[in-house]
Amino acid sequence: MRQENNDELLIKQPVIVKEQISYTHETGNIGKGLFYGILISIPLWISFFGWLRIFLSFVGKFI
Repeated sequence: MRQENNDELLIKQPVIVKEQISYTHETGNIGKGLFYGILISIPLWISFFGWLRIFLSFVGKFI
């Protein structure tokens, strides 16, 4: 009778592990998020300093 209980527990255990693995795919990846955040933010900073330089050059002509 004890052996049957152990077999039953072994059969139920993979089902629980399989359900937990399916939920891990929905979580985010911090490294991937940082990579794409940097990839997007660097061109934005470059364009910001470019526009600032253009603005200051126009202001410098009028002063």
